[in-house]
Amino acid sequence: MTDLAAQYKVPPELQRFIDSGFVELLSEKPEEKTIEFHIPSLLYTDENDRSTSFSIIWIHPDFNEQFCHYYDEKPGDLANFYVMKQTDDLGDDWLDIETFDDLIDWLEERA
Repeated sequence: MTDLAAQYKVPPELQRFIDSGFVELLSEKPEEKTIEFHIPSLLYTDENDRSTSFSIIWIHPDFNEQFCHYYDEKPGDLANFYVMKQTDDLGDDWLDIETFDDLIDWLEERA
């Protein structure tokens, strides 16, 4: 694994969840300055046998405008990360987590 904190400007508050293993690296796209994490402990299967998982997509903050996947009015105007909930047969939902503090609070509530 690369030094995520340096290479992708991952703050210590998020890095501690990585170091503890609560958040795990799923993929890395150096050409897009983007990494994707998953949260294994939040994976569950519902009564209809559909799996639900959660992932965090993190874009190096200095490159958010260039590589963001979503924006409101212009590229880079939203946070440099987003959290996705993926459910088999139902698709993906983008969770309403708008600030870095909200992300850390969301993770702390689930850790």
